[in-house]
Amino acid sequence: MLAARIFKTVLAPALILLPSPNPSVERDMARDIDGLQRAECEYRGIMARFDELTRAYILQAYEDGHLLRWQAQPSPYNPESETLVTAVFTAAGPKASAPVPELAHLRAQSGAGAGVTWRYSKLAAVRVVPHGDLARDAIAVFRATVDRFVERMVYAPADGALRAAPDPSAPVLAQIEAGAVLLVEEERAGYVRVRQPPAAAAGWLERKHVRTVQKTHGRDH
Repeated sequence: MLAARIFKTVLAPALILLPSPNPSVERDMARDIDGLQRAECEYRGIMARFDELTRAYILQAYEDGHLLRWQAQPSPYNPESETLVTAVFTAAGPKASAPVPELAHLRAQSGAGAGVTWRYSKLAAVRVVPHGDLARDAIAVFRATVDRFVERMVYAPADGALRAAPDPSAPVLAQIEAGAVLLVEEERAGYVRVRQPPAAAAGWLERKHVRTVQKTHGRDH
């Protein structure tokens, strides 16, 4: 009995000092959400923050898509250094522009309370990867958007005048400097209607005064 009392007296404080087998992970979720939103995704030289990429996906892929909130929780894979960050959204339904039936079906399953989830890690360097089909779909939509963007890109090898109509005597709207990157909006009778991002206004240049961005070995030049 005396030995048992001594054992309890010694063991009880020791148990209190032992670490929990499943220690709770304390992370600043608000900071991780902000970090994920600011992190950038790059494809073919075009950069977009994950906040912009996610919001654009919701608007492009869904009818009446609306972002409700961002939420986060420690990742079950690496809770010490990784966070699952989710953009919760609601939508009336998918848009009919899904490129393949599999994506149309995936989007049809998403409605009120659906979420695009990213795995956000900053152990050594910031790293973001898709977590789930909707996030992978969002990446695919971003890349398709960039592909369409690049296909419309031209550049001006020399200075030129952006005119109000496809006519050499039309009023000049702006001067284009050599090397300016432009987006083609329309082509007509030897002219192209272009705009220079981020400007929204467009004007006309002779087609011979622009050059297409060439693709060589998978890279743009």
